[in-house]
Amino acid sequence: MLEVAVGFLLLLGGLKLIQEGLVRLAGSRATALLGNLLVGPWRSFLAGLAAAALTQSSTAVSVLTVGLVHSHFLSLPEAIGIILGANVGTTLTVQLMVLKPGSLAYYLGTLGIFLLPKRPPWRHAGMALLGLGLIFAGIAWFEIGCRKLEQHPWLLAPLNAAEKSHLLAFLLSTLVTALLHSSSLTTGLAMTLYAQGMVSRETALVFVLGNNLGTCFTALLVSLVSSNAGRRVALAHFLVNLGGALLFFPLLYPWGMLARWLSSGPAHEVANAHTLYNLITSLVLLPFCRPLARFLEKLLPDR
Repeated sequence: MLEVAVGFLLLLGGLKLIQEGLVRLAGSRATALLGNLLVGPWRSFLAGLAAAALTQSSTAVSVLTVGLVHSHFLSLPEAIGIILGANVGTTLTVQLMVLKPGSLAYYLGTLGIFLLPKRPPWRHAGMALLGLGLIFAGIAWFEIGCRKLEQHPWLLAPLNAAEKSHLLAFLLSTLVTALLHSSSLTTGLAMTLYAQGMVSRETALVFVLGNNLGTCFTALLVSLVSSNAGRRVALAHFLVNLGGALLFFPLLYPWGMLARWLSSGPAHEVANAHTLYNLITSLVLLPFCRPLARFLEKLLPDR
């Protein structure tokens, strides 16, 4: 139990550090990308992808987008394109988690600590490297803890219940991600649980679907103090991720088999499934940015 808690805290701290380091390292580059590329949904998609890849937080990009639409800096179709791109951009963190922790945690952490006293941008690069090292260390600790969970049957009860009901697994992962504000963290946990044989492939994939929906709630909360223009963006984010979940729910088996075919191991399967889900969903929904925007403008008209 202690190992699981330590691993969880290391993962959470590592994600916060890597996000903070990348945001500071990028400086105004993410905002500049948004300003330079915002011409139509397709270019907005690329801007959102680049911004999320730099910040490693689709939540931060979606909250920023709510503010930009509220300020009439960009249109709703472009905002939807940014959200779709951000969903793809944040898959990088999950892919990095697939790398074997081992000594990588030690070397990356040591290099990060060495760079922290330096001046920017080296200091910010050090924060990102230290964060990545903590992520690898957290995964290693979490794997150790998962092997001991059988000694605590009460901790396995939620997983056993989720294993029996895909709907419960979906709701559970949505709730946990909404509370933690990080789908990367909860997807990393799903990778470890599946790799350790604690859940089936299908349950791990349902966790991925719920994790993506759970990231929407931060923007929904922020939009409560925004205009209807900003609320449309938050609602679009929710509908896009809900639509993606509904699209993939009937495809759990072929989706899982494709991810397995592309992967080198169980954890890699979940990471690739996460990337495939976000990439396919975004490409399928991208041509519908303008129709979705018109629907939302009718649903939430300007006051």
